[in-house]
Amino acid sequence: MLFPSRIFILTHSALRHTTIRPSLTTTLKYSSVIATPPSTMSSTLSINSTLSLPKSQYKIPQIGFGVYQSPKDVCVASCKKAFEAGYRHIDTAQYYANEEQVGQALAESGLLRKDVYITSKILSPGEDVESTYKKIADSVEKLAGKDGYADLFLIHSPNGGKEARKLMWLALKQAQEKGIVRDIGVSNYGIQHIDEIASIDSKASLPAVNQIEVCRTRNPSRDRTNRSN
Repeated sequence: MLFPSRIFILTHSALRHTTIRPSLTTTLKYSSVIATPPSTMSSTLSINSTLSLPKSQYKIPQIGFGVYQSPKDVCVASCKKAFEAGYRHIDTAQYYANEEQVGQALAESGLLRKDVYITSKILSPGEDVESTYKKIADSVEKLAGKDGYADLFLIHSPNGGKEARKLMWLALKQAQEKGIVRDIGVSNYGIQHIDEIASIDSKASLPAVNQIEVCRTRNPSRDRTNRSN
């Protein structure tokens, strides 16, 4: 049995109650009291299932283990148990305050870095692009060491406003160009936020991922992607 956490499943399909660019990979996050081992899931979806990301040479494991609300004294053990159960994708965030513990679990697991996919997120920017980039770089070092990398880094939410979104996107682009982040994306973005990226960086492609939270205990008509301008 794994410690309380979340599992999530990735799909190319868009949610019915929101508008998402069809070329984006959509991450659907499902809340779960106890994470379910992959072996108990449908035979059509296995721990080895992956998706290709747009304009990327990398593939993302379709089943992941999330560590939201996993306290520091639990996170290391829960991640190691997840690895033992077969998970190879860990989803964390700066807001979760357990990136260092995810990195510790990976280091102690005996798994090769290339065999584990790590996603993290930035919630708020610094004062400028450089200070925002440093926040991302600090996260990557916690997760994978001084010369390490994160497989995917997302803007956690569009709710900080246009200037915050701009700083975070440009900092993510810089992190990708410097090789400390392989792919970059967004979370809970509406179509207006994705269109905005073109005005921020004319050379930018679409985000590789738009991660959307889905929770069956909440009102399904609530559109999380269109609540911020």
